[in-house]
Formats: sequence, C-alpha cells, structure tokens
Amino acid sequence: MKKALAILLTLSLTAAAAVLPAGASEKGRRYYGDFIRQYYDGAEPAGYDAEIFVYNEVYYHTADGATDWALVEADSGIHLEVETTDVFFGRAFANNDIAVPFTYGYGIYDAALERFFDFGEIADSSRYPDLQEVLDARHIGVKIGTPQFGENLRYTNAFYSLAEQFAAGRQISAEQTVRSYDELYYHKTDGVADWALVQGEFWFRYPYGSVYEVIDNRVFRAEGIGIPFGNTYAVYHAATGRFYELRSALVNPEVKISRLFPGLAEVLDELNLGEKIGDINQNGALDIGDATELQRCLAEYRDYPAADGVEADGCRNIGDVSVQYLSDVNGDGKRDISDVTAAQRKLTIKK
Repeated sequence: MKKALAILLTLSLTAAAAVLPAGASEKGRRYYGDFIRQYYDGAEPAGYDAEIFVYNEVYYHTADGATDWALVEADSGIHLEVETTDVFFGRAFANNDIAVPFTYGYGIYDAALERFFDFGEIADSSRYPDLQEVLDARHIGVKIGTPQFGENLRYTNAFYSLAEQFAAGRQISAEQTVRSYDELYYHKTDGVADWALVQGEFWFRYPYGSVYEVIDNRVFRAEGIGIPFGNTYAVYHAATGRFYELRSALVNPEVKISRLFPGLAEVLDELNLGEKIGDINQNGALDIGDATELQRCLAEYRDYPAADGVEADGCRNIGDVSVQYLSDVNGDGKRDISDVTAAQRKLTIKK
C-alpha cells in the first residue's frame, strides 16, 4: 500500500510542483534525460534550486563492456511525512517520510528497459547483479546480520512476539527483524521476578538525525529513533507479558503504569544508564564534586566538558522536557550560580 501511495505521489505531486530544480552534481548524468521524461513529462520546469534538488548517478554496473544498470540518487525535495519501513536486498530501510521520486532516496536505472525503478518496484533483484554488494559498500540502508543476544534470558519469546508483529505483511521474518536483545536487571518480589529492565533493538531506525530524550533527569542520546523502543531501553512486566517504553514506566509515579515498577530509578542509577543532569564531573553520580566542578567552570578555572552541551547542532528533543546543558541543574536554559544552588539542594534532599 505504501509503495502504491509513493507511486501516486510521484505522479500527482511532481506534476503539480512549481519549483523542481535541476542543480544536479556532475557525478553522473548519462540518463538524466530519461529521468526528466519519466518523472517530469520530458520538460525541465523553471526555477531550479540546487540546494533542494538531488540527481546523481552514483554507480554504473557493466556487463560485456556495456552498462546494464545504474544506481541513482534522486530527491526532488517533495516529501510526505509518513513513517515507512522495508527490507530490500538484505538491507533494512526506514524513513520518517516518503520522498519523490524514490521512497528512500535511491533507485535503479535499467539500461535495457530505459526506465527507472524505485526499490519497492523491483520484484527480481537478480536482474541487477552485485546490487546488494554495492549498497553494502555505500552503507545504503542497514545490512541485516546475526542478532546479538545476552545470556540466560527469560523473556526472549516475548521480544520475538514484538518482532513477529512488526514483520507481519513484510518480506522479512521475525528472526531477521531482531538486531539485539538483552535483559539487564530482574526485580523480584517474594523471590519471584515481577519486572525486568531490558535493552532491545530491531534493524530499523528512523533517521531523525541526532536526538535526545530527557527521562527522570537523565539524558538518553542516539542517532535516530529505534524500533521497537526509541532509546533501546524498556521494562518488561512479567504478570501481563507486556513491554513498556522507559518513559511510561518511570516518569510519573502517580500514573498506574509507573507504579508497577518500584525501584526502577535506582536501578538506572546502579547500572549508570543515561547521563544524569548535574553530573558535571561525569563520574556517574550526583555528589559534592559536581557542585565544586560547576563553580570552577563558572569561574573559568575549568572548561565545561564537551558532553555538557546536550543540544548540539541539529540535535532534536523527542521528549516533552527540553534541556540545553547537563550542568543546567535547575532547567532554566542557562549555566549560572543558581545551578550550583540547585545541585547542593539535590544533595541535601538525597541525604
């Protein structure tokens, strides 16, 4: 359905576009005329903008001395915000929008047919020998490999159940979906495990760029948003057989879900997961040394650590709490003496 939607968008949106620039790189333009004919009715629209439009023939495959297919990068700048996930040629693709004319930014030009194909339109990849190796070499998509597992796991079947749900309707198995899974901690009540802190990831990750999430005064950073858990961590509730994202399991103790997991914040402390806001000396704990170090940084006796600036260029907050610096203890967006006071107050409350 998504591929059909992408094709319809290609026909309708490109036809309606007033600005379709052609500032293409000179990496390769052998088939540019065919590209214009297929997608733009043979006429280059006026108003080119090289900052938006992309057209590159990035690889040519030859057979018997002649090019039989080419890998093409193309993006008209027209996008629709729809989250997509697919598997093509042994590689996982994910995106947070549909691009035009190629869903994931790349397509194939078939020299014999004189036609371009989106990856989703290619039913028989054997027609394009060495394609998978070319994609691997250029790191296009994520190469699916052997899953990595921890030891002595109890709830692997439940995690595979998530993978089966995700794989349903796609040309991929649950086994191919899973990238890694581990169980980091078991909480027990009366000697029986009632919840577990887990870390799991599929091969698919939405490319949102550098992102961070603030959860219970901890910062979790990542490149893109993972599946099935955004920052790879979750909590498994044994009685209901359900996984909960770390945010819903931890943030508000008044919420019924978070009351299921007593001691979770302390477990994160014990395992030193996430970066604690206020941990200026970066020893994994909030202590008097952080207040001292913050005073030295404010007096310019010390430089703030490079990791202190959470909101780096292009870094996107995927939570509902914004933070600019790990040293911004009071959360006002600035580094000043009030943060020292806030850090000392936290230590007093902790005692």
